[in-house]
Amino acid sequence: MDQQPSLLDQMEQDEGSNSWIVTFADMMTLILVFFILLYTLANYDNKAFRARISAVNVLDGDGMQMSVIDYASRQGRNPEPLRIEDMLGLNPSPKVIQNLRPKVFNDIENMVKFTDLSDTVTLDAVGDQINLSIDGRFLFDSGEAQLKDSAKVIFGNLTQIFRENPQYTIAIRGHTDDLSISTVQFPSNWELSAIRATTVLRYFIQQGLNPQRMSATGYADFIPLVPNNTTENRAINRRVEFVLEKKEG
Repeated sequence: MDQQPSLLDQMEQDEGSNSWIVTFADMMTLILVFFILLYTLANYDNKAFRARISAVNVLDGDGMQMSVIDYASRQGRNPEPLRIEDMLGLNPSPKVIQNLRPKVFNDIENMVKFTDLSDTVTLDAVGDQINLSIDGRFLFDSGEAQLKDSAKVIFGNLTQIFRENPQYTIAIRGHTDDLSISTVQFPSNWELSAIRATTVLRYFIQQGLNPQRMSATGYADFIPLVPNNTTENRAINRRVEFVLEKKEG
């Protein structure tokens, strides 16, 4: 005759078969706490934090009283709170963003720094498109289309960068201010801007770059960066731009 399991045995079996519930409950509790933490940090008031911390004073090694933030800064420490975006990697540092830029952008940026051209050059990137703008006063004399010696310095460096990045096309764009010109060589700003762009293009072809990669266009004064209402603004609008775009395929 088979022996029936006792009530105690049945309770132990039921307890063993349901043990997963404890683990599941622990996991759900941890998830709940995690999301509560995320919500709390997402609504973090940095100004209130700094106000409260600034009110806390400490004594430095010389016995001088100062705020704990000033003391931390003097010790080379970062008194800023750690943000949730930084913890989760949702807001990468500028250094990481810079590393994601195309190599040709970093090459041009370094060239500008090493040749001290920051006041005459504007550089930005939109995806794989690089936009480089050079102050026209650095390139040409007023009303002329012959390259100045100072232009050949930066163009010599650009030639090497363009040669090392053959996957980019190069669109050269000439721009003028709104002051009219009427000479035998340049009847209008259209001719002046177009010939300046072509002069730049010819320089790079003479340096051995593939002409099929390049184009030259004159825009006269129809795409100003700033209003042509002051001498300084007109100088800003007189420029040559390089638009580099990565070839498909």
